[in-house]
Amino acid sequence: MTGGNSGFQITGGTFNGPMAAGAGARAVQNSGLGAGAGGDAAELIALVRELVGRHSAELGDTRPVLRDVDQVETELAEQEPDRRYLGDALTRISTRVASVAAIAEAVAALAALIA
Repeated sequence: MTGGNSGFQITGGTFNGPMAAGAGARAVQNSGLGAGAGGDAAELIALVRELVGRHSAELGDTRPVLRDVDQVETELAEQEPDRRYLGDALTRISTRVASVAAIAEAVAALAALIA
Protein backbone atom coordinates (compact mmCIF):
# COMPACT_ATOMS: atom_id res chain seq x y z
CA MET A 1 0.00 0.00 0.00
CA THR A 2 1.40 3.37 -0.95
CA GLY A 3 0.50 6.64 0.68
CA GLY A 4 -2.07 6.68 3.40
CA ASN A 5 -5.01 8.58 4.69
CA SER A 6 -3.76 12.06 5.51
CA GLY A 7 -7.29 13.33 6.03
CA PHE A 8 -9.82 13.11 8.79
CA GLN A 9 -12.85 10.97 9.27
CA ILE A 10 -15.08 12.00 12.14
CA THR A 11 -18.45 10.45 12.71
CA GLY A 12 -21.10 11.34 15.24
CA GLY A 13 -20.89 13.65 18.20
CA THR A 14 -19.44 17.12 18.24
CA PHE A 15 -15.86 18.01 17.47
CA ASN A 16 -14.32 21.37 18.22
CA GLY A 17 -10.61 21.95 18.07
CA PRO A 18 -7.60 22.30 15.85
CA MET A 19 -6.79 19.56 13.37
CA ALA A 20 -3.95 19.00 10.94
CA ALA A 21 -3.17 16.26 8.45
CA GLY A 22 -0.39 15.39 6.07
CA ALA A 23 3.32 15.91 5.92
CA GLY A 24 4.44 18.99 7.83
CA ALA A 25 0.95 19.86 9.00
CA ARG A 26 0.55 21.72 12.27
CA ALA A 27 -2.45 22.45 14.45
CA VAL A 28 -2.40 25.27 16.96
CA GLN A 29 -4.95 26.22 19.56
CA ASN A 30 -4.61 29.33 21.64
CA SER A 31 -6.66 29.52 24.81
CA GLY A 32 -8.60 32.74 24.84
CA LEU A 33 -9.14 32.91 28.58
CA GLY A 34 -5.78 34.55 29.08
CA ALA A 35 -5.13 38.26 29.39
CA GLY A 36 -6.81 40.38 26.76
CA ALA A 37 -9.47 37.86 25.78
CA GLY A 38 -12.20 39.61 27.73
CA GLY A 39 -12.52 42.43 25.21
CA ASP A 40 -12.72 40.07 22.27
CA ALA A 41 -15.30 37.92 24.06
CA ALA A 42 -17.35 41.01 24.92
CA GLU A 43 -17.30 42.09 21.27
CA LEU A 44 -18.42 38.66 20.10
CA ILE A 45 -21.17 38.52 22.72
CA ALA A 46 -22.40 41.93 21.57
CA LEU A 47 -22.30 40.73 17.96
CA VAL A 48 -24.29 37.59 18.80
CA ARG A 49 -26.93 39.70 20.56
CA GLU A 50 -27.12 42.11 17.63
CA LEU A 51 -27.45 39.28 15.09
CA VAL A 52 -30.08 37.48 17.16
CA GLY A 53 -32.12 40.68 17.21
CA ARG A 54 -31.66 41.20 13.49
CA HIS A 55 -32.67 37.61 12.65
CA SER A 56 -35.36 37.11 15.29
CA ALA A 57 -38.02 36.36 12.68
CA GLU A 58 -35.95 33.44 11.41
CA LEU A 59 -35.16 32.14 14.90
CA GLY A 60 -38.58 32.37 16.49
CA ASP A 61 -38.46 32.71 20.29
CA THR A 62 -35.07 34.26 21.00
CA ARG A 63 -35.42 34.31 24.80
CA PRO A 64 -33.60 30.99 25.36
CA VAL A 65 -30.70 32.10 23.17
CA LEU A 66 -30.39 35.48 24.85
CA ARG A 67 -30.67 33.88 28.30
CA ASP A 68 -27.76 31.57 27.46
CA VAL A 69 -25.76 34.50 26.05
CA ASP A 70 -26.33 36.39 29.32
CA GLN A 71 -25.16 33.36 31.30
CA VAL A 72 -22.02 33.04 29.16
CA GLU A 73 -21.25 36.70 29.75
CA THR A 74 -21.77 36.32 33.50
CA GLU A 75 -19.59 33.21 33.66
CA LEU A 76 -16.80 34.90 31.69
CA ALA A 77 -16.78 37.69 34.28
CA GLU A 78 -15.84 35.17 36.99
CA GLN A 79 -12.24 35.01 38.19
CA GLU A 80 -12.00 31.38 37.02
CA PRO A 81 -14.73 30.69 34.44
CA ASP A 82 -16.05 27.13 34.32
CA ARG A 83 -15.02 25.92 30.86
CA ARG A 84 -17.41 22.95 30.93
CA TYR A 85 -20.34 25.20 31.76
CA LEU A 86 -19.33 27.63 29.00
CA GLY A 87 -18.99 24.78 26.52
CA ASP A 88 -22.44 23.45 27.39
CA ALA A 89 -24.04 26.89 27.09
CA LEU A 90 -22.33 27.59 23.77
CA THR A 91 -23.45 24.20 22.45
CA ARG A 92 -27.06 25.08 23.35
CA ILE A 93 -26.71 28.45 21.65
CA SER A 94 -25.15 26.86 18.56
CA THR A 95 -28.01 24.40 18.28
CA ARG A 96 -30.61 27.14 18.56
CA VAL A 97 -29.01 29.46 15.98
CA ALA A 98 -27.79 26.86 13.47
CA SER A 99 -30.35 27.99 10.90
CA VAL A 100 -28.69 31.42 10.62
CA ALA A 101 -25.11 31.12 9.39
CA ALA A 102 -24.00 34.58 10.52
CA ILE A 103 -24.99 33.91 14.12
CA ALA A 104 -23.60 30.37 14.04
CA GLU A 105 -20.24 31.75 12.85
CA ALA A 106 -20.15 34.36 15.64
CA VAL A 107 -20.96 31.70 18.24
CA ALA A 108 -18.27 29.40 16.80
CA ALA A 109 -15.74 32.25 17.02
CA LEU A 110 -16.71 32.83 20.66
CA ALA A 111 -16.42 29.12 21.41
CA ALA A 112 -12.99 29.00 19.78
CA LEU A 113 -11.86 32.03 21.76
CA ILE A 114 -12.77 30.56 25.12
CA ALA A 115 -11.98 26.90 24.39
